[in-house]
Amino acid sequence: MPEIRREFENHLPRRVVTGRGSSSHVAAICRANGWRRVVLVSDAGVAAAGLLARVAGPLQEAGLLGETCAEVPAEPPIVDVDRLAQRIRASGADVVIGLGGGSVMDAAKVAGLCAGRGGQVADYVGVGRAGGRGLPSILIPTTAGTGSEATFVAILTDTLSGTKVGVVDPAILADVAVVDAALSDGLPPAVTAAAGMDALVHAIEAFIARVATPLARGLALEAARLIGPALPRVCRDPADTAARDKMAIGSHLAGMAFANSSCCAVHALALPLGGRFHLPHGVITGCFAGEVMRHNAGISAADFAALAAALGWGDISAAGFADRLDATAADIGLVALLEGVPVPADAIPSMARDAVQIRRLMDPNPRPVSEADAERIYRSVLYRQGRTEGRFVVAGSGG
Repeated sequence: MPEIRREFENHLPRRVVTGRGSSSHVAAICRANGWRRVVLVSDAGVAAAGLLARVAGPLQEAGLLGETCAEVPAEPPIVDVDRLAQRIRASGADVVIGLGGGSVMDAAKVAGLCAGRGGQVADYVGVGRAGGRGLPSILIPTTAGTGSEATFVAILTDTLSGTKVGVVDPAILADVAVVDAALSDGLPPAVTAAAGMDALVHAIEAFIARVATPLARGLALEAARLIGPALPRVCRDPADTAARDKMAIGSHLAGMAFANSSCCAVHALALPLGGRFHLPHGVITGCFAGEVMRHNAGISAADFAALAAALGWGDISAAGFADRLDATAADIGLVALLEGVPVPADAIPSMARDAVQIRRLMDPNPRPVSEADAERIYRSVLYRQGRTEGRFVVAGSGG
C-alpha cells in the first residue's frame, strides 16, 4: 500500500449535474452562466441513436445553438481535432458542448482549448502545456466508461507515428459535467462491456498508483463498490436501468479518481496497441488488466484486498484478484471482441519500447515495468494458451 501523500492538489470539474433527464437542463445551464452561442460536438453514432436531437432541441428552442459538429471519429486523429477547432473558432461560440463517449469529449476539450487560446493541437500535447483555459465546456457522456467529463486528460491519435498522445492539463477540465444515465440506455452490449471494464480499470489503477491522493483513493473505492455488481448485471440485461445508473456514477467517480491520481501500466500498454491496430480502448484495458495486476501483485496485495472487498469479490489472494479480472473480461465478452484481430509477433518489441517511454503512466505504477516486462505482458495476453498467434481465440468466451 502506498504512503499517504501529504502534499497534493486535487482537480475536479467546477460543477457536476447528475440524474436521469439532467441533459434536458443544458439550455438553462448555459443561460445561467451567460453563454449565448453553443457549438455542440458529437458523432454519427450519437446522432443515429437520437441523442443529439434530444440535447440539440432545447438549445435550438432557446436560440443558443450556433453550430453542430457531429463528425468526430473514434480515437480522433490530431488533424481532425485541428479542423474542429477551426470550425469552433469561426463560429464565434462562447461555449463548447461535448456529447458522446470519450473520443467526442476528448476532442471537444482539446478543440475548445485551441479555439480559445489559439494554436494547434501539437502545441498542447504533453503535460501542463495549456498556459490557461480555452473556451468554457459542458461535457455530457453517453457511455459509462471513460470518465472524460471528470478529467483533465484527452487522448488523441497521432497518425504520423501511429501512437496515441495525451493533452494533460487542468485547464481542460469541464466547467460543467452532466451525467445522465438515460443517455446510455440504448448502448450496444459490446460498447457497454468495453466502456464499463475501462471504468473498472480506472478505479483500480487510481487506487494503487504511487501518486494517489487520499481523495482519489476514496473515490476509487466507491467507484469499485458501484461498478463491481453493476457491470455484469448490465452486460447480462441491457434494460437494467438501476445497473446503468450505478455504472454512470461509478464511471464518473472513477474518472475523478484517476484525474487526482493516475492510470498506470495497463493504460501505457494499451496506447501503442490501440494506436497501431485501432482496437477499442476498453477492450484492451479490460484484457490486459489481469496480467498487469499479476505483475504488481507482490507490492499491491493489500490494495487488491481492499478493492476486492469493495467489488464484492470477497477475501481473495492477489493472484486470485488478477484471475478474477481475467474471468470478468472473458465473461462479459471482451476477449471475444478481439477475435480475428491480427497482432503480429514482430510488432511486440516496438510496442514495448513505446509503452515504457510513456512515463506519465509507467512511473506511477506500483512496480517498475521494464521493456522486457512489457514484452512479456504483451505476449502473455496476446498469445496465451488457447489463442493462435496474434489472434484472440478463446473458446466459450462469446459476447
